[in-house]
Amino acid sequence: MKSAILKLAVSAACLTGAAPAFADLVYTNGTQTTGTGLGAVSTVVTVQDNGQGNGNPPNVNGIQSGCVTFTSGNPGTPAQTCDQGLQGGDNTAGNAGNNTYFLSDIAGLTSAGQLGFTVNISEGAPGNTATLTDLYLSLFNTATSTRTFYSYTGPDLVLGDSGGIGQSGLNLFLLDDAQAAAAMLACPVLSQCVVGGGIQFALGTTQAAPETVYVGAFERGGTGGPGGGEVPEPGSVALLGAGALAIGALRRRSKAKGR
Repeated sequence: MKSAILKLAVSAACLTGAAPAFADLVYTNGTQTTGTGLGAVSTVVTVQDNGQGNGNPPNVNGIQSGCVTFTSGNPGTPAQTCDQGLQGGDNTAGNAGNNTYFLSDIAGLTSAGQLGFTVNISEGAPGNTATLTDLYLSLFNTATSTRTFYSYTGPDLVLGDSGGIGQSGLNLFLLDDAQAAAAMLACPVLSQCVVGGGIQFALGTTQAAPETVYVGAFERGGTGGPGGGEVPEPGSVALLGAGALAIGALRRRSKAKGR
């Protein structure tokens, strides 16, 4: 998937003369706010490495990992299966704090390019930290039955929060320019797309306390966004699609000449 997104970015660069942005979820500092505990925000994943499983054998190997995946039916009762190589098994019991959402139900969201995840660490003493190794956001288009992924692929991150449960968390992951454009292409109609995702922490860095991931609409660009990039305008998204089509046509023409 990352390869496909990068091709789209390269296509846009060919048409606009700009350098392609690297496709990634970008880590940045959020703002701690109260009143954002479970039930107060759009919580996607809640994981707890204390032997609680999701109906499968509990994951007791010290790696805390959990995901939610929408296939059909009610977004509030998604499957707790993982993609992108995450092992899963540590979602909190039942569906408490494990949900998927139609993009049209996310407060303030007007474009899929505004999507972002906040990760709340609630480990407590002594260090109140956990080492994040994997995080991805998924989008399922119910009209086309296609799923796209947007992953954090940087180095492992030692994350911490002083607020704990009931606070927003300071750890914000936003779509970069290329992924924002790709998300807008994948989900032009917000009411037809469902967001899910997954998270995983390194062996032995978590204890019997829940970590949460919630989804929201975030402004990109300026001082609060990654790389100073803004959510792409519709014309930029069109250029991405046109560039991809042009490259595909050139490849087909090249193959035809080689026969």
